[in-house]
Amino acid sequence: MHFRIRKNVVQFIRTTYDPELKRPKAAVVGRIPLENPIISKDLRAKLTEEEYVQACAWIEHEQRTTGLREELAARTLAETLAAANRWFQRQDNLSELDWITGSILPELQLLRKTIKRVID
Repeated sequence: MHFRIRKNVVQFIRTTYDPELKRPKAAVVGRIPLENPIISKDLRAKLTEEEYVQACAWIEHEQRTTGLREELAARTLAETLAAANRWFQRQDNLSELDWITGSILPELQLLRKTIKRVID
């Protein structure tokens, strides 16, 4: 079994050998939301015990990896912002500047709200 991330969903893929085609055949067994990866009773019934153990291990690994990635982002944010500030200061006429700043400003506003809520 392997796992495929599609937007906000994780697909559980089972690969079996097709003797007629003489090659492996992949089939989606089920899917779960990436944000809240809980295996439903229906999906659990479709999985073998070995596949269920693999799925639980994959979910645990992904959650840990995501948590570590987010922690690293938080711990290095000040340094990243300083580097971005230096880069912006060197730009004279960058055609993509509007697009870049347009994506940054809303995230900065959300971050300020979150930090304010945590501090208060």
